[in-house]
Amino acid sequence: MRNAVRSLFAALLGAAALVAGCATTPETTLQVSWVTPQLPPAPYRKLLIITVASDEFAQIAFQDQMASALQERGVHAVASRRYFTRYTEPERERFRRSIEESDADYVLLARVTNAESSADSRGTIVGPGGAPYAAASGVYGAYALYGGSYTRGADAQVFTVTVEASIFAEKGEKLIWSARTRTTNAQAFKSGADAARHQIAVILEAMKKDKLF
Repeated sequence: MRNAVRSLFAALLGAAALVAGCATTPETTLQVSWVTPQLPPAPYRKLLIITVASDEFAQIAFQDQMASALQERGVHAVASRRYFTRYTEPERERFRRSIEESDADYVLLARVTNAESSADSRGTIVGPGGAPYAAASGVYGAYALYGGSYTRGADAQVFTVTVEASIFAEKGEKLIWSARTRTTNAQAFKSGADAARHQIAVILEAMKKDKLF
């Protein structure tokens, strides 16, 4: 009987560990893709890869990895080495020049369109600057924060990131393809390069499905 109980307990622990592991594993899926009914007949002469995201290091990784993966598939793809984090007027002008000054006939634009965070962790009594909230100096004030405004801890925080990749022909003038991916548990990525690999694998599958190469 004891052996049976121990076996059952071990099995339950294993199942719990498996569930916990799955709950924190990043997962990237294709939400939707669109392709023009009339793809240009000529192959890419040169495909420029350009990105917009809050993390420049993630952009570097995405551009380099995507260019390498497409080159392996026979596409003359190049990283623009231009990175954009804000939608200000100077940035928009620099973005325009980056495309106009290239000799690429196709442009692949990848950008983060949405990033959401949620958490089931406890509320904190210190503010973003590291100082306690004035109302949290006593236990009752701290308790009151749980029912009002407070910052969430990061111990159980979950990030969901949506990325859109689009290809434009005629030096960026005509949209010919677009796909949107969604990554859950993005907080578990170890680096921007790790995140880029997940995104690129799904985007390449969508491109293949839609006969982009």
